[in-house]
Amino acid sequence: MRRACLIPCCVLVLALAAPALANDLSGLLPETVGGLKRVQLITGAAAQAEVDRLHGKSLTAEASAIARYAEGGGRPAEVWVSRVASEAEARRQTGLMVHKMFENPKSPFGNPKRLDHDGQAVYRFTGMGQVHLIWHSGDLVWWVSASEDAVRPFLDALCR
Repeated sequence: MRRACLIPCCVLVLALAAPALANDLSGLLPETVGGLKRVQLITGAAAQAEVDRLHGKSLTAEASAIARYAEGGGRPAEVWVSRVASEAEARRQTGLMVHKMFENPKSPFGNPKRLDHDGQAVYRFTGMGQVHLIWHSGDLVWWVSASEDAVRPFLDALCR
């Protein structure tokens, strides 16, 4: 009798927890990348508020996370990732960002390039003293800002 009651309870708990676990993107952001350690992790509503503030408007995302990585007193590298409704929406949002960065004459981002990282299209810009990498993978939209020497380690760690 106990077992018969326990199984439905476990199924219910897992069903209720699954959406929350799917929206926790912290597992995508490793503790270290190259020689850099993760020094800050923002998830949930706080991360979405930061994404919206950065863009100056509310963006449609199911979940967001931001991680900052540093070594010593240097400028931190940043990783921003958002899960959106579908792969098509991730492609649309990535394309829109890249287009606006490329076409806006007042944009602080320059030297646009498209590169291939293990079959993944990555858009690369420079500006504000860092390299900026943008791509989408499945229903995830990624943005990495890092020093030139940290680009490869971040791509190897995140762009899969």
